[in-house]
Amino acid sequence: MFGLISLIRLHFIPKLVSRADLVKQYGRWAVVTGGTAGIGKAYAEELASRGINIILISRSKEKLEAVAKDIAETYKVETAVIVADFSKGREVYSSIKEALRDQDIGILVNNVGVFYSYPEYFTRLSEDKVWEIVNVNIAAANMMVHIVLPGMVQRKRGAIVNVSSGSCCKPTPQMAAYSASKFLLAQYIPEWFWVWGMQILNSALRRDAVSHRIY
Repeated sequence: MFGLISLIRLHFIPKLVSRADLVKQYGRWAVVTGGTAGIGKAYAEELASRGINIILISRSKEKLEAVAKDIAETYKVETAVIVADFSKGREVYSSIKEALRDQDIGILVNNVGVFYSYPEYFTRLSEDKVWEIVNVNIAAANMMVHIVLPGMVQRKRGAIVNVSSGSCCKPTPQMAAYSASKFLLAQYIPEWFWVWGMQILNSALRRDAVSHRIY
C-alpha cells in the first residue's frame, strides 16, 4: 500500500503541478546537506531553478560559499550557508538549529554521507570509521529532521528526501556499516509516512552506481 501511494504521489501528481507551484506547495526555503558537489548540489540547483531559496550545509566554508554564489547568480534566488562537520557528532546541531530558527523550511534533502576508503569487513574497521558512519550517515539525518519537522507539521506542508543507496537492499559483506546506515534512511520514510504522510511528502532516493565524491 505504501509503495502504491508513494508511486502516485511522487510520479503522477507532480506531473499535474506547475513548476511555479513548489514555493506555494512546500515553502520558501530548502535545506540541502552535503550540497557542494554531486547529488546534493544537483538537488540544490534543481530546487533553485524552481524558485526555492537554498540553504547549504557542509564542512567546507570555501566550497559552500562558491556553490551558494553560483546558485544565487544563476537562478536569482536567495542562498545561505551553514558550516558544519557532521562527523563531530552532537556538538554541531545547536548552531544549525539556531541558524534555521524562524525560517520557512519547506524541503529538507538529507544527502550528506561518508563511505569506506575501500571495501572492508566490519571487524577490520577502525572505531573512528564506525563512529564517522554513525554520525554522518545516521545521526545527521535524524537530527536534521528533528530540527525542521516540527515547523513543517505546524504549517501542514513540507517534503523530506533521504538519499539512500541501492546497497541498502542487497547483501554487501564488505560495506556492512555503510549499507546498514542507508537501510535506516530508507526505512524511515514509510515510518514517517504513516504518521505525517498526508501533510509531509516523504521520499527515499535509492541510488546505485554514481560517480561523485561522497562528503
